Amino acid sequence: MSGKTIEVLNTDAEGRLVLADLLSYARHLGLTRLVDVATLTGAIVVALGHRYSGVMGNNQSLVEAVISAGNEVGERGLDRLARILSGLQAAGVPGSRIQLDVSIARGLDYYTGAIYETFLDDLPDIGSICSGGRYDNLAELYTKQHLPGIGASLGLDRLLAAMQELGMIEKVRTPADVLITCFDSEQLERYLQIASLLRSAGIAVELYPDSKKLGQQLKYADQRGYQLAVIAGPDELSQDACQVKDLRSGESSQKSLDQDGRELVDHIRTLLGS
Repeated sequence: MSGKTIEVLNTDAEGRLVLADLLSYARHLGLTRLVDVATLTGAIVVALGHRYSGVMGNNQSLVEAVISAGNEVGERGLDRLARILSGLQAAGVPGSRIQLDVSIARGLDYYTGAIYETFLDDLPDIGSICSGGRYDNLAELYTKQHLPGIGASLGLDRLLAAMQELGMIEKVRTPADVLITCFDSEQLERYLQIASLLRSAGIAVELYPDSKKLGQQLKYADQRGYQLAVIAGPDELSQDACQVKDLRSGESSQKSLDQDGRELVDHIRTLLGS
């Protein structure tokens, strides 16, 4: 490593703090030269700019700015980055959609190559909503075959939070149209059968989980915004039927559960306008 140096660019106040952190870390490891840190880790050393979180700019200029300091691993990584950028360009991916950031690090140790993160243009501060990378040896934990691959995981919670903040999800109190009340806990299996019947017909339903007073269940249905309630007490079930209550108008009618509940399904579809 003799004769190799690292040039520190843009050494403003923040840049000097970054350098001080690196030198402090080097001394902690018992190293006397910053370049030894790179040698120890086999990492690519990047010319420091005034952004601590990462060097950003034109992708090609970033590749050219990376210093491998004669490290074989660094040289291979640099070559792969250049080939990835070239391949993306050949595939027609707009350059504005790709940003090289050599500061990204992921915590899982099975990555063997490039890693990537995906951000929303309209809400970048929420962080990556899809992240992954290259792992050549992961499948070998379960098979003797050599199966290199590239994969990613989608952050559904973060994505949904972003969609809510951007107003992309309709605000509703319930995703279902129909509440099946639980009149008698001893008849739970019958209620589950009714719920399954309606769901098979493409009707969104929820089954109330407890056999509380009917008034409480109907109040819950009204507060949550259900349009219809299905009520099946001992009298109705003895006739293989149930009551359908329109929570918007307050009107109720009894419908048969015979013939796979066709009468019930048709009536609910009519009330829902579907």
